[in-house]
Amino acid sequence: MNEEIKVHPIKSCKDFGLAKRNFEELTKKISSLQLDLELDDEETPKLESGIVDMEQKLEEQKKIINGFINAQANYDSKFLSSNLDCLLKRHGLRISDLEELLGVSAGYVSRTVNPDSKKRLSVDIVWKISAIFQVNVDDLLNIDFQVPTQSLSDVIAFFKKLKQETDEATIHWTNQGNKKEDYVGIFFKELEESGLDGTKRYRYAPNGFASVTKAVELTDDIFSAETSIGELFLLSLENQFGENGYELYRYTGRENYGSSYDDSTDLDLICSTFDDKSNTLKGKCDELFKSVKLHESDFVISESAKSLIDRYLNPKKSNAADGFMNIPDSIDEELPFN
Repeated sequence: MNEEIKVHPIKSCKDFGLAKRNFEELTKKISSLQLDLELDDEETPKLESGIVDMEQKLEEQKKIINGFINAQANYDSKFLSSNLDCLLKRHGLRISDLEELLGVSAGYVSRTVNPDSKKRLSVDIVWKISAIFQVNVDDLLNIDFQVPTQSLSDVIAFFKKLKQETDEATIHWTNQGNKKEDYVGIFFKELEESGLDGTKRYRYAPNGFASVTKAVELTDDIFSAETSIGELFLLSLENQFGENGYELYRYTGRENYGSSYDDSTDLDLICSTFDDKSNTLKGKCDELFKSVKLHESDFVISESAKSLIDRYLNPKKSNAADGFMNIPDSIDEELPFN
C-alpha cells in the first residue's frame, strides 16, 4: 500500500495539474482508510499507520503545490489576455460565461486580465482555464495563439494571390449557378426521400461523403476558375449552427462532370474555413468571394483572341516579333529609287 503513495513534483504548469489531481487522490484514499478503520478492528494498527503515512504525503504534496503557486505569482502574463480572448471567440463564449464555469465572481477575470491591471490570475485559475479549453497551460502563458502557423500563413498567402489575380483579371471565375442536380456525385448527394411536393432533395456531400465536411448547405452560386494548378471551385456554405464559411476545391476528375458520375471522387479539398478555429481564413475568403462577385460580369476574351487583337492594334510590334523589318510609316521622297 505504501508503495502506491507518491508525491508528484512540479516543474511546469502541466505538472501543477497532475499534482493537484494527486492531492485529490490522496485525500480520497485517506477518507477510504478512515472508513475501513471504523469497520475493521483487527486491522486497526495497520490502518492507522497507513493513514499517518498518507497524511504526511498529503501535507508534503500540499507544500509543493503552494510553493509552486507562490513562485509563479509573477509569471509573464503578456500572452494570457489575448490568448483568452482568442479562445473565447473560438468557442463562442463570453468572458462572463467563463467566470461562471470557473465559479468566480462576475468581473473577476475581466478585471484581472485587463492589460492595465497590475494583478494576475492565480496559477490555480490559469490551470482551470487550460482544462476548460483543453489547451496546454504552458502554451496558454507562453505562445501567442493569434500568430498563425506556417501552414495557415501559406493558405492565407494563397488566398491573397487568388484575390490579386482575380482583381487583375489574370484569372476569371465562372458562375456555375446553384442547381444541385448538376453536381450530384461531385458536391451533392441525392436523398432517397423526396419533399412533400415530390421534388428531389439533395445533401451537401463532396465526393459523395457528407462526413468529410462540417458544412451542410450551399448559400450562394458555385464559382469555378481555370488556374495554373487546375480548375478550382469556390463554394459559399454554412454549417449546422448557421455560421457562414467557404470551401475551395481543385477538380481532378473528368472533363464533363455531371450526374452520371455518382461514384467519382474527383475533388481535392484545398481549404475549408470551418476547420480554422482562429477564424483568420474566413476574412480572407470573404475578400476573395467579394472580388469574385465584383468581377463576375467582366468582359472576358480568350488568350488567343487577345493575341490576335494585339497583333492587329500593334502591327509594328507584331512584325518585329515575327522577325520582319519594321517599315517606317513614311518614306523620304528624295530616295534615288523613287
